[in-house]
Amino acid sequence: MAAATPAEAPAAAAPKKSALLIPIIAAALLSAALSGAAVFFLAPKPAAAPAHEQAAEAAAEAHGEAAAEGHDAGDKDGKKGTANYLPLTPAFVVNVHDGNDGDASHFLQVEIELSARSAAVVDALKLHNAQIRNALLMLLGAQSSADVASREGKEALQKKVLEEVQRILIQETGKPGVDAVYFTSFVMQ
Repeated sequence: MAAATPAEAPAAAAPKKSALLIPIIAAALLSAALSGAAVFFLAPKPAAAPAHEQAAEAAAEAHGEAAAEGHDAGDKDGKKGTANYLPLTPAFVVNVHDGNDGDASHFLQVEIELSARSAAVVDALKLHNAQIRNALLMLLGAQSSADVASREGKEALQKKVLEEVQRILIQETGKPGVDAVYFTSFVMQ
């Protein structure tokens, strides 16, 4: 065999360099892909609002768009706008005394949502949330277990809660604005 000429030597070395370059590039791409995947899966995600809050916000936006376009959003019964539901979170938890003049007490946990037809009323409810929660805690804590054991007792309490919220809204804004009170959870132990 004849010795390689100087012109053939670089050509023979070129395939060896490109063969080494391919695994290095592949390793770099794989490393970048794994780093990106790690960041995507391990990075903290922003907390999403609960579904009922998203629905309330969407309804408020839709109501606001209809009002901005000059549409009458009135219902057949004369009420304006669609119902906006505002949950009073967290749930109310109070001690209620036993209705038999005993020293026994029970826990009452109630989740409450308020319904209003105006986004302005919802904003007022959010603004005066602390005052409303305080008044409702006092009202719920003044109940006896016998008062709220029956359906009639729960409905009477629901009416009292509505009156209390309306009283605060009238005091703070001059208008009542809340259409209804809903107990979405009611547990007594």
